[in-house]
Amino acid sequence: MPEEKLLEVKNLTISFHTFAGDVSAVRNVDFDLRPGEVIAIVGESGSGKSVSTQAILGLTPIPPGEIKSGEILFKGENLLACSAKRLSEVSGSRISMIFQDPMTSLNPTMKVGNQIREILHQHARMTRGQSAERAMELMNLVGIPEPKVRLGQYPHEFSGGMRQRAMIAMAMANRPEVLIADEPTTALDVTIQSQIFRLLRELQRDFHTAIILITHDLGVVAGMADRIVVMYAGKVMEEGTTDQVYYRPHHPYTAGLLQAVPSLADDARKKLRTIEGTPPFLLHVPAGCPFAERCEYSMRICKEKEPPYFHPEAGNRVFCWLYDDGASAQRARFDAREVAQ
Repeated sequence: MPEEKLLEVKNLTISFHTFAGDVSAVRNVDFDLRPGEVIAIVGESGSGKSVSTQAILGLTPIPPGEIKSGEILFKGENLLACSAKRLSEVSGSRISMIFQDPMTSLNPTMKVGNQIREILHQHARMTRGQSAERAMELMNLVGIPEPKVRLGQYPHEFSGGMRQRAMIAMAMANRPEVLIADEPTTALDVTIQSQIFRLLRELQRDFHTAIILITHDLGVVAGMADRIVVMYAGKVMEEGTTDQVYYRPHHPYTAGLLQAVPSLADDARKKLRTIEGTPPFLLHVPAGCPFAERCEYSMRICKEKEPPYFHPEAGNRVFCWLYDDGASAQRARFDAREVAQ
């Protein structure tokens, strides 16, 4: 019997009011998360990845943002209907977030140890001695050397990798059930990126923490995610298991993203493929599929009407007219191209 859903995002729609009009940043987004599971939300910049997950913690700036519809259920409780007090009890304690840039997320005027202890005092009754001891344990947990010394240092005295480890220590301070990692390796070199992802895998395994990993890079999630949600222009284009998305992509956008990932097996002289064109301007939402103008398999209906979600195989859903019974010839073209590669 499948585990009960820990977190469910249902029909989430978020807009931002600007002088030029309403920007539809997230449109009818659905995804869920089970205990101990890792899902990756991928897509290019502006696809709605971060906006969708920030709403879980009540971080949507209102105004200019507005949550127009939807529910975010954590263990059946709708976080969008919670009081500010209740949401603050959940945020940082049962659901935590690692932000994109640790240098701007950490307070430069406070010692790192004090910042970790502040999180502990906010959600648990501890003496100063207990919080200091727990902060040192957390630094050890995330692999920061000489934790006793590091507790008394400021963020600028840490390297980029150590700052990110400090952010992870803060996020894990109260052993949350859900950890949201928003581009956790931005601006870090490849070696440090690998160390951070290894650390996240260890924390997920040791504490059975469910993780939502947000990234624009499909290449970094293959060894970590159980499921992948592919977003584009505020919509979920495809969702499936990691094997389904990597080896049997059903949406042309997903296939295009994968073709843009370099492989060690590629000829050094071979050029990476790119997806021609640019994403739509979400002040004026397209009538049909938002990817239609960039898709080489686009049909007339793609530009006129949004598709429903089709289910080409168990555990997979795809937002694409190719899976309608009337598009079999065009789908055969797409399938043949995938087989050829």
